[in-house]
Amino acid sequence: MVSFSTAFKANAAVAFLFCLPNLIVGNDEMVKVFSSGTATNNPMLNHILCIDWIKNVQWAFCCLALASCTDTKTQKSAAIGFMGMMTGALFTLVKFPPSGTFELPPPVALYMGVTFPLYTMAIMGADKGKKA
Repeated sequence: MVSFSTAFKANAAVAFLFCLPNLIVGNDEMVKVFSSGTATNNPMLNHILCIDWIKNVQWAFCCLALASCTDTKTQKSAAIGFMGMMTGALFTLVKFPPSGTFELPPPVALYMGVTFPLYTMAIMGADKGKKA
């Protein structure tokens, strides 16, 4: 069984990992990674990437706070919300693919491949503890 605390800690670790590439290679290289080399950076895209970087830092700290939360209902609600965000992001990638055809960027695949299953297992484990 995976606990909510473990799932949130894993999400925090992945979110912090997402911050490293921008610091190491910069936004220009990140644009190439996310667009499979089909896009170039511009001031507006650079602005969006900087906001996204700050969002990842904030996201990681929220996950760390939720990992230490003792209220399972709050943790479950947050996990469902995070899963909803991932589902919406995946829908957006399918409906409006940045490069014209659907392609799951490797960082997005890593994030969703790690966190979605962990949240699912934590929710299933929490629900097993309840009586019908």
